[in-house]
Amino acid sequence: MTNDKTTRVTTGIKVFGSAIIRVAPDVASIAVAVTRLEKQPKDAFSKAHTGARAVHDYLKAASIDDVRSSRITLTQEHQYRNGENKFLGYQAKLGYSIVVRDLDRVEELLIGLIEAGANELTSVTFETSRLKVVREDARKRAIAAAREKASVYAIASGVAVGEVILIEDMNPEMLSGRYEGHVHREPVIDDPGDVKAVDPGAITVGAAVNVLFEIKR
Repeated sequence: MTNDKTTRVTTGIKVFGSAIIRVAPDVASIAVAVTRLEKQPKDAFSKAHTGARAVHDYLKAASIDDVRSSRITLTQEHQYRNGENKFLGYQAKLGYSIVVRDLDRVEELLIGLIEAGANELTSVTFETSRLKVVREDARKRAIAAAREKASVYAIASGVAVGEVILIEDMNPEMLSGRYEGHVHREPVIDDPGDVKAVDPGAITVGAAVNVLFEIKR
């Protein structure tokens, strides 16, 4: 005789619980690159390094220390025009990833980087340094939302919610409408957080679970 509660699926209440927490970003990541296009590889490398040194000097003067640079790359560039694939030259590229913790300086740094010689802006992303803590909170709220939903069903059925039999972690991407390929589905959120206007710059952290509770009669 087994005591495995997972085998008693017919006596359980299975519910979906989810939560979304929106937090203000406190870190920005800027990805830029210095690219130079010349007919000869040697010239492309030389000018790319010159531009990279100017960018490095600017960042040092701006007191930005959290900077990572990638290895320089060289590619052949062509342009298709009038039925002809014309060779333009060799493009040398050196990328930089810059972490900024004072978000008020993002605009200033973008302008300064471009003026210093970075001629390719790859991305500007905003993040939170509290992601681990916020995600843990979202998971706790998702479990609480699942228990609350199960209690509603149990009371309506004249029974009580017992112990947790099974917890299935779900992909929180479903909460933002990106679930099931390209089909957009409105998110089903059990805990939307505080009701207020949504900051368009806020970072959304979600959690979702399927929970199977034992039924107590």
